[in-house]
Amino acid sequence: MRSKDIVALARAACTQAQVPAARIDPIRLRDNAMLRTDTATIIRVHQRGELATAVRELRAADWLRSHHVRAPEPLVPDPVVVAERPVTFWEDLGSGGPAEAPETGAMLARLHTLRVPSHLGLPLFTLPDFTDRIDQCLTDETEKVWLRDYADNLAARWDALEWPSPWCVIHGDPSPANTMAAPTGGHVVDLERCCIGPPQWDQATVAFQSDTLSDPPARWKQFADAYGSDVTGWDGYPAIRDVRSFELCLFALRHAAVSEHARQQADYRLACLRGHRGLRPGDGLRLETSRRSLHAAVIAYIRAPTTTSGPVGAMMASR
Repeated sequence: MRSKDIVALARAACTQAQVPAARIDPIRLRDNAMLRTDTATIIRVHQRGELATAVRELRAADWLRSHHVRAPEPLVPDPVVVAERPVTFWEDLGSGGPAEAPETGAMLARLHTLRVPSHLGLPLFTLPDFTDRIDQCLTDETEKVWLRDYADNLAARWDALEWPSPWCVIHGDPSPANTMAAPTGGHVVDLERCCIGPPQWDQATVAFQSDTLSDPPARWKQFADAYGSDVTGWDGYPAIRDVRSFELCLFALRHAAVSEHARQQADYRLACLRGHRGLRPGDGLRLETSRRSLHAAVIAYIRAPTTTSGPVGAMMASR
């Protein structure tokens, strides 16, 4: 959907929800589009078929806020639906960038101690089924066969994990892009993956940013100190790290047609994953990533790896 169409849809939703908006500006258009009004309101336009997810996200935000975990305030209690797409309305936290690592660690530590609520209807975490994503990859069938085998290997490793602590409510994707600094402190945002799952998944998602991507190692230490433990010392951590890496690699391969640069990056990352270029994930690789998106359609997803010492294994950046 084009930018002007998303804005028109958002404007219709504002009218339906009686949210004043003389001006609406897009923030991002990928997946669940996000827009900002001139009245300090953030509009999220969800995909078709995601009404239940949109409702759950609103309820989760209210629940988190009631338990002193900072999350954006829903401004309209229920989604409105326009052109079959659920639309939700949130307080505008500003443009302060990601929350500081210690704040994120403290928020997740608090979240993971909360009693699982029965009224939210949170789903149980499951390992993603990569079949459709692999089928959509813009690569040849030989590479897809390899990707399917790799996915099967990941699933076997996942099934063999022995979780060191009970499952609880988790954010599901607490990467820096899904946190936000605000005058009142750091917040967790984008709660559509909130579920009942292993707390190690949330921790590993943050560790992955420093272990494999470009976040400074000091940021992870600050997070781990605030959280109270370091998941990278658990022998199951590499399995979660590799699942996260694989998810993001598949995203690059599905969006390789965005530009020639995106094509080159997707091919390079797959070659690294296969061990054809540099180190594989888990072999001591560290990836530098740019802070600028390759294209508006994949902003915050695909970042260009660079190194001063030749090729290294590469996966990709956050969701």
